Amino acid sequence: MLKHPIFINLVLLATLLLAACTAVPAAQAPAPAATEPAGEEAAPAAVPADQMASQKWRIAFIPQLIGIPYFTAMELGGNDAAAAFGVEYMNVGSPTASAAEQVRLMENLIQQKVDAISISVLDSQSLNPVMERAAAAGIKIYTSDSDSADSVREVYVAQAMDQDLGFTLIDRLAAQIGEAGQIGIVSGESTATNLNTWIEFMKQRVAESYPDIEIVDIRYTSGGSTEDALRQADDLLTRFPEIKGIIAVASTTVPGVAQAVENAGRTGEVAVIGYGSPNTVRPFIKSGVMKESILWNPRALGYLNVWAGIQLLEGKGFQEVNQVPGMEDDVRYFPDSKILLLGPPLVIDAGNVDDFDF
Repeated sequence: MLKHPIFINLVLLATLLLAACTAVPAAQAPAPAATEPAGEEAAPAAVPADQMASQKWRIAFIPQLIGIPYFTAMELGGNDAAAAFGVEYMNVGSPTASAAEQVRLMENLIQQKVDAISISVLDSQSLNPVMERAAAAGIKIYTSDSDSADSVREVYVAQAMDQDLGFTLIDRLAAQIGEAGQIGIVSGESTATNLNTWIEFMKQRVAESYPDIEIVDIRYTSGGSTEDALRQADDLLTRFPEIKGIIAVASTTVPGVAQAVENAGRTGEVAVIGYGSPNTVRPFIKSGVMKESILWNPRALGYLNVWAGIQLLEGKGFQEVNQVPGMEDDVRYFPDSKILLLGPPLVIDAGNVDDFDF
């Protein structure tokens, strides 16, 4: 967890799973940090001289989109790390979730001859070729937030293990609906690598552990649009009048799904859960439409993302257990999958939703 004044200790409320997502149990991972208001400037972390960057490397990050609290928090964390380690950080994104835009932005960064590029992959099939071109140009290429495991990326800076994210969400929803009933899923773009991976683990968890739960439909939205999510959730409520829960996979679909349930007058009758930021889910938790949201600390993820780029550029690599200046908890690295792990999932509920501002 970051030592900056903006970060405070958090007791995780989630019961974390012991099953491994790659080779190491997620329960061994460090807990993510809480954050105070994301709009405040953080004092640079005290970084030992021998761990400062050897030069002012230019490190770029391409999020899935800009202008939403989640990726804004990641950008702030990247700025924190850049100030602490003495590098230049560039957050380069589009206001819409588009793999084609990510390709264009990466091509521009190649032309600018930046030193390292991290990307939250929307569509690996579209991005892998341009990632190869960037690597051929001598740029360090890695991923964060959403991976492309079959690409040339050198490391994936992961928010939490994909299996834990999918399993934890299903376990929490199952507890809310008595482990029985119909549920639906409203996701973002159909090609989004991370969202599809989480959905696959949700399906696996239901099949293995909840025989009385049925996933009746999986809907996708254009660009993760909140308005489209509302329409899709409306249709699920109409087509499946006995539905007991709806999962909003992309953070931008959470308000649309929650609003649909509220508009239908089914608050407390149809459970809503998803991967929503505290600022996104707060009004719905307070109104009773949602009980919980599953996430992690994106500002801490943004900080770790920049540190990882520095390690690659300095040729230092990663240890199995890493002590990152400015973070209280050790950060684990899994060499088999080349994953640098922030920590386990966080359950956000009425008891802690006001502890965050992102």
